[in-house]
Amino acid sequence: MDFGVLSARISPVLDTVNSWALPFVAAPPETTSERVGALGRPDRSLILRDLTEKVVEYHSSNPDPTGTTPTEKDFATVRLEIFGPDGEPLGHTKGAGRMLYRQEHDGHFIAYFGEEIRLRDGNVIRSGGLVDDARLTAGEAATFPAVVVAGPLRGAIGFRQFRPLAKETHDTYESAIVVYLR
Repeated sequence: MDFGVLSARISPVLDTVNSWALPFVAAPPETTSERVGALGRPDRSLILRDLTEKVVEYHSSNPDPTGTTPTEKDFATVRLEIFGPDGEPLGHTKGAGRMLYRQEHDGHFIAYFGEEIRLRDGNVIRSGGLVDDARLTAGEAATFPAVVVAGPLRGAIGFRQFRPLAKETHDTYESAIVVYLR
């Protein structure tokens, strides 16, 4: 059987399972849950704030590096090095962004950005979501869901946040990663 045919047959089943199971798997526990009490152990979470990320590689289908002239056809890949508040290297991230559409009410482009973050502690984090490109370009933070897919905290969920430090260059970002085991 052709993979495309198999995928087309399985896709509706996967969509149904995902829409039913996702709330049970990904929804945060209630504050009174015993699972929340387990978060009192530092080995159950990773809280990284005041990080600095520096672009080391960037390729885009749009020749304007400032991000001020987006089009619906834009696609970009990026690789960044991640540093802690003390300047210590913590890992790197590799991702891609793709423009999806332009909003009628404000003219802003909405993009999807996805990435894989590899930390030196062995944790590998997948993060991604929708971003209002005009707001990000203006310096507003983007926040996405994050899931640890490998490493000591495999299965931990949380968020990843980043914002450019200089509106003109977009070569340095301030960021945070917060994940915890449910």
